[in-house]
Amino acid sequence: MSLRIAARFARRELRGGLSGFRIFIACLALGVAAIAGVGSVRSAIQAGLADQGAILLGGDAEVQFTYRFATPEERSWLDSVATQVSEITDFRSMAVVDPDGTAERALTQVKSVDSAYPLKGEILLDPPMPLAQALATGDLPGAVMAPILADRLGLEPGDTFRLGTQDFTLNATIAREPDNSGAGFALGPRTMVRTADLANSSLLTPGTLFDSEYRLDLPPGTDLDALQARAEERYRDTGLRWRDARNGAPGVARFVERLGAFLVLVGLSGLAVGGVGVSAAVRSYLARKTSVIATLRTLGASRATIFQTYFLQIGALSIVGIFLGLILGAIIPLVFAPLITASLPVPALFALHPEPLIEAAIYGALTALVFTLWPLARAEEVRAATLFRDALDSASLLPAPRYVIATCLLTLALVGTAVLFSGNAWLTLWTAGASLAR
Repeated sequence: MSLRIAARFARRELRGGLSGFRIFIACLALGVAAIAGVGSVRSAIQAGLADQGAILLGGDAEVQFTYRFATPEERSWLDSVATQVSEITDFRSMAVVDPDGTAERALTQVKSVDSAYPLKGEILLDPPMPLAQALATGDLPGAVMAPILADRLGLEPGDTFRLGTQDFTLNATIAREPDNSGAGFALGPRTMVRTADLANSSLLTPGTLFDSEYRLDLPPGTDLDALQARAEERYRDTGLRWRDARNGAPGVARFVERLGAFLVLVGLSGLAVGGVGVSAAVRSYLARKTSVIATLRTLGASRATIFQTYFLQIGALSIVGIFLGLILGAIIPLVFAPLITASLPVPALFALHPEPLIEAAIYGALTALVFTLWPLARAEEVRAATLFRDALDSASLLPAPRYVIATCLLTLALVGTAVLFSGNAWLTLWTAGASLAR
């Protein structure tokens, strides 16, 4: 019965508009918008990585060996499970030029490829030409390299440089390498040549340091889990390492996940700081409602009715603030999607991603509860006669124990939710500790 009466009182109170609650709604909306916006960008990048996983990897799957090529038996098995296989080597070397007799050297990450490369995606060169033409053999084998490396060595298309003991002609620079994001950490800019042209370079002889990668173009409908299990069981002791398009750029994915979690925690810290404004707005509002609360108490309203009336009212306004924050957090990334996409080195699929919006709504709801429960509970403890004289100043500093316990539990729930969503307990706990210290 008291809840129904309280709902009626709350509805009547809300007819007066949002006067006094603009700061409350703004603090909540901005905090939720920040979390939802960061989460939406993170989800867009993750969706892009998942959608373009095969292109980022350079194939549907990849098998990697260290310091050796696949044996004939291993290569035969790879050919049997794939419609096409591309063999690539990756290693570090020194690119050397000596136009005037003085050698100039620069560290480079060399990728040697075969005629099947790239299985997925398209490599763009400057000046525009097919990769096969750029790597074709004339007087010397052809090569392409990253613009920054060409500038470092003072090379222009048509100039000559050396890898190991083999000379190459630079025919173009690399404008875009489709599988570069999935290549992992590199100590130097890229140089790309044909594997066959390294035969006389002394760079791929037994004992040298290189990785061989076999990109697989698999038949449609291939069960990647089953194929991975077969490969690992068959070559368990050969040093084989497996990757597939489900996680085409694991390093980038981990970085995006951790950066997104960190930024969400920063947004949550801002929301917690804004919660101080939320609490102050509620306290100020209740102080102005002294005469209303006093009248209700003298007319027989119970403490529960008073609490429920203003709890429902604040709850309704919290929903408004959270809803506005979710709208902003969903729309702003979509509006700036072209700018964000152009600035990212990885693909991103911007859309309405529900997961970050749900996460932001949970954060907003828990924050609103944590910072409004205390002042609401204190108002319940004030006697009617006292309310007529000095408002909330005579109320006990601490509310009833049940509200103290509820506030502590809600705070733990907020921190626990942040730990669950971020996946980084230590970072979350340090962030929570810093927010409480402020």
